[in-house]
Amino acid sequence: MKKILLKNARVVSADGIDEKDIVISGGKILKVCESGEGEDLLANIVDEKNEITVAADREEGSGEQSFGLSGLAGADLGGGGNGLIGHSLRSCLIIDCSADDTYVLPGLIDAHVHFREPGLTQKGDFASESRAALAGGITTIFDMPNTVPPTTTYEAFKEKVRIAEEKCLCNFKLFIGIGRLKGGDFDLSEIEKVAKDKKLGKFLAGVKVYMGCSTGCMEGGESGLEKILAEKSLKKIPVVVHAEDQNCLNENEGKFDPADAASHGDARPQECAVEGVKIACHLAKKYDRPIHIAHVTSRAELEVIKKFKDEKVTCEVSPRHLFLSDEMYGQFGHLLKVNPPVRSREIVGDLWNAVYDGEVDIFASDHSPHTLEEKGVGAADSGTLRFAPCLPSGMPEVQTMLSLLLNEVAHGKFGLKDIARMCCENPARIFGLEKVGCVADGFRADLVIVDLGEKHEITRESLLYKCGWSCYEGRVLKGAVKRVVLGGEII
Repeated sequence: MKKILLKNARVVSADGIDEKDIVISGGKILKVCESGEGEDLLANIVDEKNEITVAADREEGSGEQSFGLSGLAGADLGGGGNGLIGHSLRSCLIIDCSADDTYVLPGLIDAHVHFREPGLTQKGDFASESRAALAGGITTIFDMPNTVPPTTTYEAFKEKVRIAEEKCLCNFKLFIGIGRLKGGDFDLSEIEKVAKDKKLGKFLAGVKVYMGCSTGCMEGGESGLEKILAEKSLKKIPVVVHAEDQNCLNENEGKFDPADAASHGDARPQECAVEGVKIACHLAKKYDRPIHIAHVTSRAELEVIKKFKDEKVTCEVSPRHLFLSDEMYGQFGHLLKVNPPVRSREIVGDLWNAVYDGEVDIFASDHSPHTLEEKGVGAADSGTLRFAPCLPSGMPEVQTMLSLLLNEVAHGKFGLKDIARMCCENPARIFGLEKVGCVADGFRADLVIVDLGEKHEITRESLLYKCGWSCYEGRVLKGAVKRVVLGGEII
């Protein structure tokens, strides 16, 4: 494994930006030191063969990347690339990050994705969607359990780990859902078996509870959430809640008309999410258990969560609820259909203000691809809309999340340090990840190099999703992922 020096790097953390040299060896960050010190440190490292690499030992014509020049080398994740220039220390790669608008962030942690494997691989799989994630600067993902079969048993979890180990290109953890016994009661024994397994337990991100029926309509509800929160043997396992109250959804389900995509918002109104959040938070307080609320859509939900911060209730927001609104149904039709739904422009504006005010803990993509045909769109080249009997909720997001956020930074809306806090440090803290989420000595060398000044258009050709589409196609964004370092390897 080649040693890497990122020199003159503007390193981003939740506290701000510092110019440093980053020395990487053995898949980890060996040292974050002052600018100018990294090359001297490399010159005295004993490499894997116990040889001393000395500064005078140069290879001419290869080895140094400069982001002040035109390109990137190595494997291509979708953009262009050209050869390396400059020099290298023997067994070392030196990357100059001193160009204007170039910054180094920790690799992003996306705590909410649906990579659709097993059973739904026409939409996506671990290989295709993890490749898209890496292209978007995400080096760690947590995959959700609503697959076929659902990930609710020890054997299903074990098989999913096997598949992911074989195919997933980035770091991963998996959520497990709640199943039922034949008698109808919720079964927590399968979760306990996974948690106690020395190997499988390392891949367990937490338990996902669906209070309201969503894609796959997994078991859960208020009673399932209470069951898991009351179980003391599982107290250390994170619990993530899809907080839409099913009773409220039942009262409104008749409002959905497949011929009118915008009616989806009427069928799952904001009050269902607010009521779900209230129930979940009160249960968290009752059993003194931290919970994490997925995909918050409004400030009204955050006002509830704010009252339970002492109970360690955390929350996330997904790009769709910040960058899209219900005015866009006319443009996108059922491609815009997600659970919970996108909201009005006014609600979106209030949600952004909550992000600016620090009321949201993390960004998570809720990447949830479906094929165009499943979404009710005919042949991709015709764009003809047809109405399928079942129009599933969900959209792809994992490749575009960071670029959308960088665009907001480039236009002065919020800071790079907010991305580091909400996409790296907070997810690691909330879900108990060790030695990731920060650019620091001894941490895993998962890094993303971005250019805050580069403009690029999201095109269908640039997307790596198996489903092949995005509601952000055609947007021109300022701020781009230039290169990703995963476990000490440049990809």
